[in-house]
Amino acid sequence: MEQKRENLSPKSLRENISAFFSAIADCMALSWRTSRFYTVLRLLCCLTPPLLTLAAALLGKYILDLLAGGFTAPSPTAYLLIFAGGLLAVNIIRSLLQKAQLYAQTVHGDIINKELALYMMDKAGKADLEYFDNADYYDKLSSCTRDASVIAHLLWNTISAISAAFSTLISFVVLGRLNVFYGIITLCACVPSSAVAVKYTKAIYSLSLEQINGERQKNYLQHLLLDRRFSQDLRLFDVCERIKEKYQRLWTTLFQQRRSVNRRRSILTGLLECLPELVVTAIGIDIALRVLGGTSTVGDYSLYTGLVSQLWSGVYGLSSAVMQIYDNQLKIKNLKSLEQYQNRVVDTGTTVLKQVETIEFDHVGFAYPGTGKQILRDVSFRVDKHERVALVGLNGSGKSTLIKLLLRLYDVDEGVVKINGMDIRNYTIRSLRQSFSVYFQDDPSYSFDLRENVSIADAERMEGDAAITRAIVDSGAGDILDKAPAGLDTFLTRLFDREGMELSGGQYQKLALARTFYRRHSALILDEPSSNLDPRAEYQLFERLRSFAQGKTVLFTSHRLTNVALANRIVVLEHGEILEDGTQQELLAKNGRYAELFRYQQERYQVG
Repeated sequence: MEQKRENLSPKSLRENISAFFSAIADCMALSWRTSRFYTVLRLLCCLTPPLLTLAAALLGKYILDLLAGGFTAPSPTAYLLIFAGGLLAVNIIRSLLQKAQLYAQTVHGDIINKELALYMMDKAGKADLEYFDNADYYDKLSSCTRDASVIAHLLWNTISAISAAFSTLISFVVLGRLNVFYGIITLCACVPSSAVAVKYTKAIYSLSLEQINGERQKNYLQHLLLDRRFSQDLRLFDVCERIKEKYQRLWTTLFQQRRSVNRRRSILTGLLECLPELVVTAIGIDIALRVLGGTSTVGDYSLYTGLVSQLWSGVYGLSSAVMQIYDNQLKIKNLKSLEQYQNRVVDTGTTVLKQVETIEFDHVGFAYPGTGKQILRDVSFRVDKHERVALVGLNGSGKSTLIKLLLRLYDVDEGVVKINGMDIRNYTIRSLRQSFSVYFQDDPSYSFDLRENVSIADAERMEGDAAITRAIVDSGAGDILDKAPAGLDTFLTRLFDREGMELSGGQYQKLALARTFYRRHSALILDEPSSNLDPRAEYQLFERLRSFAQGKTVLFTSHRLTNVALANRIVVLEHGEILEDGTQQELLAKNGRYAELFRYQQERYQVG
């Protein structure tokens, strides 16, 4: 992959350094906020080992000098036991700290991951609906979700960097007592491989961001063959092998790009890491010559060669930790970039809507963001209290879009939508949406139990199972409850329970209607309420709706004109404009577009 040349200006360098330490501060703040106890414990467990390592090295030196005669003591045996006891205590403490560190890292990591997961859920849950029609937003959301899962490691990398820096400092100071040149040359030998590692860390992460769309496509192809919903069609179309081949081609492209970058990194760092090995070996030979010359003891050889190795290990650990922090700093930067997606639908209203009396669309125009295609043009009509209005038109005429604008899932580009004579933007979004019970034709099913599948529509309602059962029966879904092996506790789908129920499309639609009936409301919205129902179920549904809608304000869409008998008024839409508005009798008498559509559908049911 061709890498862009980085701007190495002083300003850019300062910005990178600032971002680096800002990332550390952000993650330390997250760590402290989630658990002060585990933060302190992890710091203690990482900062103590360098001191214990030095203590062990010094005790080892004294033991060797005692055995080789380089250390005189009035009672050699007693000193040997003291040194050995001290070494045992150091090793026991080090072992206990390792176990405590592993425990704290695991538990604290789980807590931090939970916080990050909630953060991502909050961001996605509050994002405007328009972003879920945007492939770039999905790429960003996918990369941030992935990055959030590893940001918890930044604390560990930060603590590791502090520990490695402390170990490096101690080794350098003690080694400098013998020869400061040893420390300097060892540090210099470690710099090239560390610099190359940092460079390729950024290159690999940049590549991962470029590949996120391809990774999503690859995962989607795998999902197709694993998801039950597609199993029937894929077998009928006989495309399983074709999907596998497409997956293989996509995987190969992504793999080759990653392999190329990783190969270059491995070759360069592998060669450059030979340099510290050569330096450590040369220093070891020099110290050995000192021992042979009588200027140093055998214990000195053990201590100082160990310190040289510890210095190299410390520098390597420090560069690795810094490299990981830098990598995670890029992930934090990516995570923060979610803030660039600012919502257009802003909750600035202060008035609480308690009852829907009238609904009015006043010269409304709208185009979905990023498309440039006008969906609605100068649409104006009014729905009065207890009026039942049907929005009729061909697919793509703008019927469902009107409902989304009324609920402020999107905001109008032109004109205004009013409830009770007031711009809906003056109401709080929560009270506005709570005033409606809505059925969408593409309502999803949830892999929850039957109770929660219905009660999710009004989580604050406290009437219990009786109200849930009544909503299920009223929607025509009573047969589902009758067949449910565990009643309302029966799970839908077998995703989490092998005894779960799998429903047909029509049954899922009935259940979606049960949610609509269960939700408390002052106005009812139905978007193609019978699109998946058979004629008998459709007839029964509209008989129930006729009773259910008495005394209520109802707005519903339909392209099946046999359903509009529920309405006492019809608004005909075409290409985002209102063509006709009136009762069915008036529109048929007018012999316009509605009468034409009505005749088309009427002829389908004529025989002979």
